[in-house]
Amino acid sequence: MHRHTLRFMISFLFLILLFSSVFSVTIEKVYVGIKYSFRNFRTNGDVIFIDPFSRNMAVYDISSKQILSYFNYIGNFVIAVYDLKNSYLVVDRTGPYLSKISLDGELLFSVKFERRIQGSLFDGKNVYILLEGGALHIYDTNLKLVSKSAFSGSAAYIFLWRNKVLGTYLWNESQDVEFLNEKPVKIGLTTPSILVNDLLVDTRGGQVYNLASSKLTKLASYISSAYFDGEIYYIASMSNSTIYMLKNDEIIGTFKVPYTPTYVTKVGQQVVILSAPYNKVMVTSNGKDIITLDTGDYPLEVLRINNSSNSFAVYCSDSGEVYYYYF
Repeated sequence: MHRHTLRFMISFLFLILLFSSVFSVTIEKVYVGIKYSFRNFRTNGDVIFIDPFSRNMAVYDISSKQILSYFNYIGNFVIAVYDLKNSYLVVDRTGPYLSKISLDGELLFSVKFERRIQGSLFDGKNVYILLEGGALHIYDTNLKLVSKSAFSGSAAYIFLWRNKVLGTYLWNESQDVEFLNEKPVKIGLTTPSILVNDLLVDTRGGQVYNLASSKLTKLASYISSAYFDGEIYYIASMSNSTIYMLKNDEIIGTFKVPYTPTYVTKVGQQVVILSAPYNKVMVTSNGKDIITLDTGDYPLEVLRINNSSNSFAVYCSDSGEVYYYYF
């Protein structure tokens, strides 16, 4: 495992500036060299890109547009990397192992598992490892075992909700959700696979379940993304290209977008929507006037630039680029 520190963008990054006088937006494109990073783990102003196929990882500073560190091998099929500031925790699904490496890539500690890793999460103090079959192992940041337990079945996802560990089941006729050490419950969800604040999202079934109020709200099938701004939930459905706005378990508004929405968030007062299959980013403040701009191949995630209320970046997975949009 090797680490390279890159300080000059021009030696590694391809930079191009594009201007649009119509929308008063400046578009900047930076090639970061990491493709197919399906999960990007934010640090304090940085983003960690992971390519599970080439097995490379890059730590990229969003504001300075510099690659701070580059690793050319981090594991067999890494599904998560958690930043501890002085080291990294690496979750390798098929290793299967949990490891701790130094900033230089040196292996410090490692835990091997008998079954493949289904999922993981990190709460800042402990890392939770869900194994295929439903076993749950919890370790501290020095990889000392905190506890072992298990769900009643083979949970597909794990989440933390109000300090409780939640497991969810997909296409299961007998149970949908299960809090650790509690009886599983059947709510009527098909694929509960996203949790945003209190809202558990059934992506295929097109409905959302509020864990706090126990209210189930039907929207539209193939939900791709959800975002909560502290007051309103914004939920994107791919089946009808519609963004739903929910408040207090009620739909308070909807608007359609011209391209299939695969990601939704807010930057300042602007709602930002990505369309991965069409390589587009859509921006609106009112749901009526929608600005549509091109991205790289398969835009996956919106990245915030410091505390900017009107500018943002987009990671494009298939082209290995970060597009910057300055309004």
